[in-house]
Amino acid sequence: MDAAFRKLTHALMLIGGMGIVLMMAHVTLDVVLKNLFNAPIQGTIEISSYYYMVAVVMLPMAMVEYEDEQISVDLLFTRFPRPLRKICLLATFVITAAVLSLVTWRTGLDAVRAFRVGEVVMGSREVIVWPTRCLLPLGFGLAAVAALLRAVMTLRGREMIKSHATEGAA
Repeated sequence: MDAAFRKLTHALMLIGGMGIVLMMAHVTLDVVLKNLFNAPIQGTIEISSYYYMVAVVMLPMAMVEYEDEQISVDLLFTRFPRPLRKICLLATFVITAAVLSLVTWRTGLDAVRAFRVGEVVMGSREVIVWPTRCLLPLGFGLAAVAALLRAVMTLRGREMIKSHATEGAA
């Protein structure tokens, strides 16, 4: 289970990374065409905002949670005795999974609504955006699964938390 989930999250992270490259190429081409030929690519802002940026943020979310790569401040946690750290971790993972599950449910409802109405945005041209609404529940849902998997690993004595206490102390 661990290896399969890790492969899935890394694949989604790579797709999100490709979104950065595609966005850079798209925006660069738009600027070049606008300045050289006065022919910008219509919908660049909308596509960047609703497709590339959403993919860049949402697809790697599960890997960030699973690999403990989010920003954290451990002022007291590292000083706690091991049993108390384990309790804090379990509580954090369960609460995180619950909140992410709630957000998954809510964004899932929004995605269904967007699909039903064929949601579009108007800018320099009409851009269909309902497909990107599905990335939100996907990202939040997989991040919730990641938090639950981390809780299970913590219960089994395999804490997946990086110690940053010594970083920057040199």
